[in-house]
Amino acid sequence: MTNGLYPEAVQGVKQVCIDLLAGKASIEQAQAALHAAEQIIVGLDEKWLRALLFQAENRLEEIRFTVSDDRQAEAAAEVVRHVLHAIRQPPPSQSHGVRHP
Repeated sequence: MTNGLYPEAVQGVKQVCIDLLAGKASIEQAQAALHAAEQIIVGLDEKWLRALLFQAENRLEEIRFTVSDDRQAEAAAEVVRHVLHAIRQPPPSQSHGVRHP
């Protein structure tokens, strides 16, 4: 994916996702980074990206409070892998919302 109107925000999201997968970032750090990027992305053409980040951030929040400690890393990794995949292959028509896996 080209980074669209928000290359720094997208790069930050990619990096925190990679860091979480490598064990270098916590779920809380990933959640905060997704939220920060979500707040920056306001362009109508990037509405799908904002929705993706919002959903991922909320899923990480849910994981923190509802998934047992020994399964949190695995569950969070699934969320960030989905984010990485989605930002590499954005929907054909970005104005139609988020693609679901």
